[in-house]
Amino acid sequence: MKNMTITLLCVTLVAFVAAPVHAESHFDTGPFVGVSIGGAGFMPRSIGLAETGEREHDNGTAKLTAGYWFSPHWGVAASYVDMGDFTQTYTNGSFRGDVRSVGLGLLGRVAISDRWSLIGEMTLTHNQSKQVSVTGDPAQFSDLSGESTQVVLPRLEINYKVNEAASLFVEAESRGKAAEELKTAYAGIGLRWQF
Repeated sequence: MKNMTITLLCVTLVAFVAAPVHAESHFDTGPFVGVSIGGAGFMPRSIGLAETGEREHDNGTAKLTAGYWFSPHWGVAASYVDMGDFTQTYTNGSFRGDVRSVGLGLLGRVAISDRWSLIGEMTLTHNQSKQVSVTGDPAQFSDLSGESTQVVLPRLEINYKVNEAASLFVEAESRGKAAEELKTAYAGIGLRWQF
């Protein structure tokens, strides 16, 4: 995981640095909205209890995005991710939580061809993990619920421009901490509309 994060960071930096080189871009500016569906990753750190099973993710994950491209290479986006519920079982009980994330990001885009582009993003996220139910002593799971605000990177996206208004994309990103001992990530496939 650490090597993947370093690799994604390097690719994002290359994208941001190389953006001015591709001055003649075929990508438009202006507002956009997008939706994607995918999966969430939950990485609870050690809370002093032995885990007895794999994490279970009960619901699908969806992301809504709205933003604005100021130039063919730079933009901003606001996002909301409903990561659904997850359950982690320990020797002393189990924790079931519901995780939501909102974010505001700075986008950088590099054209690969007339239709393909690579998009990188640095995002300020605010995440919240709510306890849905527990078995055992609720106090032992206090570090798995709460909220956290932080800057996370990178988010990477491969984007294919279908026509002047629509594009398809695949994305992967860290969403940061949702609680003191709970990290989150998101990956999905989606559709974006440019106005």
